[in-house]
Amino acid sequence: MSQKHPLRAVPDPSLELSRRDDGFVVTARWHSDTGSDEINGPDEVVIRISDEAAPEVRRHGITSAVLHRMGRLVDDMVAEFHDMPSVGAYQVMVGRYIESRLAELAQARGATADGFEADLLAVYEDLAGRRHADPLGALATATGRTRAVLSRLLDLARQHNDQEGPPRERLA
Repeated sequence: MSQKHPLRAVPDPSLELSRRDDGFVVTARWHSDTGSDEINGPDEVVIRISDEAAPEVRRHGITSAVLHRMGRLVDDMVAEFHDMPSVGAYQVMVGRYIESRLAELAQARGATADGFEADLLAVYEDLAGRRHADPLGALATATGRTRAVLSRLLDLARQHNDQEGPPRERLA
């Protein structure tokens, strides 16, 4: 009897990354390489209370606030897994900037669906203007979209700008 998906007794350590944060350990595992240049998240994420966690951490357990914090660590591990140039504190800073800038731009236009592509383009151009090593990669990490999807959205925004003339005024 053949198995379509054989179980692996021991995961390949090169496909597993872990981080510790305030009494918790988060481990991300990739079970297969997609062979693609696109960013892919882990196949498995495990969050556990560390052995040396404070009693208060044990009492509260894994809450939604902990999940949110661990999500940022998973983002960092995804960037590391894909050898992105902005891993670490700089990546966190750039990611937070992108998130807040996209939120500002959405609020300025009334948070309608129309304009998201233009907002992405404005942030991309800002990062490129600041000589970020990989503005598309930083946008991909911050938004959870692939490079291919972002390239299409940026192309749509450029086409829209070409049809409407000069770009509209942006928040500084």
